[in-house]
Amino acid sequence: MRAISETTQSLPEAELRYEEGLVDVFSELADLFGNPRSHGQIYGLLFTSLSPLSMEEITARLAISKGSVSQGLRALEELGAVQRIREDGNRTAQYSAKMELKTLIRGFMAQRLIPRLRFSNSKLEEIAQVLTNLSPEKAEEARWRHDRVAKWHTRAIQFLPIAEKLLGK
Repeated sequence: MRAISETTQSLPEAELRYEEGLVDVFSELADLFGNPRSHGQIYGLLFTSLSPLSMEEITARLAISKGSVSQGLRALEELGAVQRIREDGNRTAQYSAKMELKTLIRGFMAQRLIPRLRFSNSKLEEIAQVLTNLSPEKAEEARWRHDRVAKWHTRAIQFLPIAEKLLGK
């Protein structure tokens, strides 16, 4: 559970529990997918907020460093999870959460999944070359294991166009 900032303490109990609960949920999800918990906290706070928040408001509400908030907002923008809003005459940007699951999944696929599948594909090709140098007693089992992983990888790649179609690329 996150620290309660002075700004957050002024909220009614039910609002505070609602906000803290969703911030914790998104913090756990961020961690599950290998992202910093602060990214999940930021997204959770923006998700609960009825109006856009500035970086300073996010920093104060979550009681985390301005650097963490800045880095988190940048990463969330790249994923397509948040949008920056700049009103005329206002130099301070505000941020709001995009709430479409499709948008979040598309961003995750483009920024994380596809680059990692490409990386693993090149690694599998390298490993296939190494298999020819193994001793005969090890090569057969190693080839079987490699082929198994390669098959999983191929299935994941084959699923991508289906997922993109479902998500309305």
